[in-house]
This record gives sequence, structure tokens and C-alpha cells, in this order.
Amino acid sequence: MEQLGRVLCIITGASRGFGRTVAKEMARLVKPRSVFIVVARSGDELRTLKAELAESDLEVRCVVVDLSLTEAPEMVVRAAKEASSPDIEHLILVNNAASLGDVSRFTKSFTSMAEVNAYLSSNVSSALCLTASVLQAFPEQSGLRRCVINISSLCALKPFCSWVLYCTGKAAREMMFKVLAEEEPDLRVLNYAPGTRETVPRSNGTRTSLLKHRQFSMRRSTIRTCLRCLVRSLGKIRTSSRCYRPSLALYRVALWG
Repeated sequence: MEQLGRVLCIITGASRGFGRTVAKEMARLVKPRSVFIVVARSGDELRTLKAELAESDLEVRCVVVDLSLTEAPEMVVRAAKEASSPDIEHLILVNNAASLGDVSRFTKSFTSMAEVNAYLSSNVSSALCLTASVLQAFPEQSGLRRCVINISSLCALKPFCSWVLYCTGKAAREMMFKVLAEEEPDLRVLNYAPGTRETVPRSNGTRTSLLKHRQFSMRRSTIRTCLRCLVRSLGKIRTSSRCYRPSLALYRVALWG
């Protein structure tokens, strides 16, 4: 696969599962001395990932933070600017971090605004504010390609009983990045839904049952499909929105720009 060049790559939710695998797969596609900013709440798992990535001649910075905190975007941007260098050719932001919410209850039980607002802050507001902060810190300039990836889900399109928080959050994020693509002509925006996975977001602090929530194994090949879409998009002239659908049964890829 074609290389992505010398990259500054920011990946949220990088400590485990999909985000961790994205980091390891993307490390194979970048030039030496690329910079990876890996973000998650689990410091121990991030440090393990850092040690693995450092073997590929990369500079890796760990940002241990809950992205729902007000100061989180500033912490991530500070780490990215400190580690960046003038020879960076490509900025990539992967918005992967997400939580499942309480999937044991139906919509009519969510009467607490504080509970709903907390979920939306963690899963929608945080992605918007981080993306905006990164794009402001690294504005359009000659020689710098910029790409934002949103890890989406079938739940952004299809309703599932008792999944009201997760479906709402994913639908909001999908539209958010469609709007971003319309607003920023130079930006590559990829909404990618990898399908069912081996690891799922946490619900109320515990890992949920795969069978109970109909989550099945996610193949590493789906991540490579995501990266192939990214690589293919780099040389294309921006046009109107278009979709690439390799397997509707498992996942959807929508590429803007």
C-alpha cells in the first residue's frame, strides 16, 4: 500500500481495540520520524502501545485524559504542537473514542437531562471541540495535507431498541463531519463504520457482553480498508459527496472530498 508520508497522527481511544489496531496498522504506512499522539484514559495501556510503536522509528506521545473534560482538547493540541516539526507532510486526526451508554433501558426512561448531557458531552461535544482545536492549531498551508477520520457505526443510520444514546451520538457525529467537509474545501473527511467488533465501548464502567449486544468479531482487514480509502483520497480532486460501499451488511464507508 502507498505510504502516507511523514505524518502527525492523533488517535483518540487508542489504548485498546479498534483505536489501538489503527495505530499499529497506520505505523506501517508512514515515513520514519513521523509523530503519533495517542489519547485515552488508560495510561498503562497507552505506554505499552508507545513501546510497540517506538520500534518503528516513530516519535510517540501519550496523552492520558478523559476527552469529556474541558481541558482535554488543549492538552492534546499542546502535545501535538510540541512534537510536530516543519517537515510534517500530513496531518491525520482519528476520532475513535466513544462510549456505549446504558443499553439496558428504553428511550422513555431517560428523564435526567444531566445524564443525557453528560453522554452527549463525552461523545459529541468532545469530538467537535477536539477537531476544531486541531484544525485551528494546524491551519491550511502549502505542503500540508489534512485529514479527519470519524469512526462511525451502522447505529448512525439504523435505530436499535435500547441504544438511544449510542445511536443519537453516532448520528450526530456523522452529520457533524459531513458539515465539516462542506465547510473546508482543502480537508479530506472520512466517515468510516468498521462494523461489529471484538471490543465494544464501555457501558457504565464495565465491558458489555458481545452476544447480548450482537457484537461479533472485527477483522483487521476492515482497518486496512479504511486506510486504503484514506490513501486513495489523497490525490483526488474534491467533488460532491460520494459513498463507497464494499459490504453493506458489515460496514459503510462514506468519503467526502
